Amino acid sequence: MASIIEVAKKAGVGIATVSRVINNSGYVKKETREKIEEVIKEIGYVPNEIARSMTLQKNNIVAFILPNSTHLFFGELLYFVEEELFNKGYKLMICNSSMQTEKDLAYIELLKKNRVDAIILLTNNDVESYLDKSLPIISFDRKFEGVPFVASDNYHGGVMAARHLVEKGCKHIMFIGDDAQGVHTKVSTEVSKRRLGFIEELKKHGIDNMINVEYPLGNYIYIPEYVHQIIRSHPEVDGIFCISDAVAAEVIINLEKHGRRIPEDVKVIGFDGGRSFLNLGKRLTSIGQSPKLIAEAIANMIVKFYSKEKVENTIVPVYFQDGDTA
Repeated sequence: MASIIEVAKKAGVGIATVSRVINNSGYVKKETREKIEEVIKEIGYVPNEIARSMTLQKNNIVAFILPNSTHLFFGELLYFVEEELFNKGYKLMICNSSMQTEKDLAYIELLKKNRVDAIILLTNNDVESYLDKSLPIISFDRKFEGVPFVASDNYHGGVMAARHLVEKGCKHIMFIGDDAQGVHTKVSTEVSKRRLGFIEELKKHGIDNMINVEYPLGNYIYIPEYVHQIIRSHPEVDGIFCISDAVAAEVIINLEKHGRRIPEDVKVIGFDGGRSFLNLGKRLTSIGQSPKLIAEAIANMIVKFYSKEKVENTIVPVYFQDGDTA
């Protein structure tokens, strides 16, 4: 069986350097790290997990608490987070809270007792007072005091959506989204910036009468029937920006059911990337998030925690995903 001594010898470095790479416990030059990782794969070296855990007081398990694993973007994000963490020597525990505060708290308590190495947190529930901030916690899209977060550039995404609708000649514009920052959401969320960027960019183009349709935060997928009724009560609307692709897909299906043509009569833009809604029969125009880049940022922040490096908030770029709906 290959040993750490063989890895060090073949890579031309000291055992301590190999140990730092394996344990993500100190600075190693990028070229050196890549060389060591290549040798590890080449000779099939497998670190002793029990010994590592005892030495580092780590068990190499990261937990991800999220509200709905059936949400298509969250599912993609889970895939890439698991992949990134596995490549860095961690195993991922998935905790699906179903948006229930009691489940969030039960998972947080369980994870504190079992001392996982880090928690990735995505919740709209007010759990701040229950967080053990001596444990590395990374929040996605939500803000808690003293907890670093990773988020997509939601504001710029809203700006891009507004510009596209204006360029396409839309004059009567609507935003549809859950109450991502209001009485139904007790935590500060970056998602609210999608609406903010959209509104502020429209005003720059002389459009200050945008119709803002909000509904209480639900299950991230379905929107209330009264939202469709509001849309139908505004036949003049020729451009709609939806807070997510799931919402955009539902809006498009409902509009077409009532005789509106997409994009000829109404242009619709979603937010997430449009990858998962081919059942529409057309490609969804969307503001794309990169689950891979988000996952890389989250994994790198966890590594920085244990390397004693400064961990800062990270904003991940978004992009315009051209499609057939706008």
